[in-house]
Amino acid sequence: MEATHMRSLIFEASSVRRVVDHSIAAAAQHSRTVRNPETGELETEPISHPSVILARDHGLYLMSNGLPRDIIREELSFAAYARGCDPFQDSDWRNRSRDLIGDDDLSLVLPWAYDLKALIDAGARTIVLTVNEGVIEIAAG
Repeated sequence: MEATHMRSLIFEASSVRRVVDHSIAAAAQHSRTVRNPETGELETEPISHPSVILARDHGLYLMSNGLPRDIIREELSFAAYARGCDPFQDSDWRNRSRDLIGDDDLSLVLPWAYDLKALIDAGARTIVLTVNEGVIEIAAG
């Protein structure tokens, strides 16, 4: 039997605060595209609860799902990068991101803006997302 491989994604609470505050204050949330299991067609599904996006493409990060987007320059949204996974600061970000979450790009909408805000308001210095066999849990660090 293969051993369980838990991975911890660690984010600075100060950066996550900006992400969750933006999502909570946003007038609306991005919808998400899902595949209908019966028809195989792509469908748009509305998101009504303030949410964050866990994404892996050019780095591994959390960003707000709120609209309008939290643009920091040109078309780039603000992102709270996981430790070691910031392409603007970490030379080995690609390998570190791959080790933590795998090779594939991903974008997961997580309805946790209020939960993350509560952890930060309670004094968390870091936010930890623990990934274990496809299940993601949040904790304060």
